[in-house]
Amino acid sequence: MHDLKWSEREKKIAHSVFEAALQQELAETMTKFKEMAGRVEKPDDMWAVEGWLAHERHGIDTKYDFRYSQLVIVFGKLLRERRITKQQLEGLGEDKLSEIGRIAAL
Repeated sequence: MHDLKWSEREKKIAHSVFEAALQQELAETMTKFKEMAGRVEKPDDMWAVEGWLAHERHGIDTKYDFRYSQLVIVFGKLLRERRITKQQLEGLGEDKLSEIGRIAAL
């Protein structure tokens, strides 16, 4: 996957898909955080929310890696999680799409 070449058009598509998925996941996380924070009644509840938030941040930071050498893996995982669709990836080369599909199927 390190030898995949990304055209300027593919880079624009990849950036758009990546950012949309990231922003959507961050929005979902923020909504859940607000719900959880709204139910906090005692200090232990507050620390539980903090722990959950730290765990979510780690997961998001690990998942969303915008290095071109990693994008087919990232997109494969996002496709498997149904955070993106195949239609959003239209315009990427067949070499990338087949790798993304293979990873999504794992």
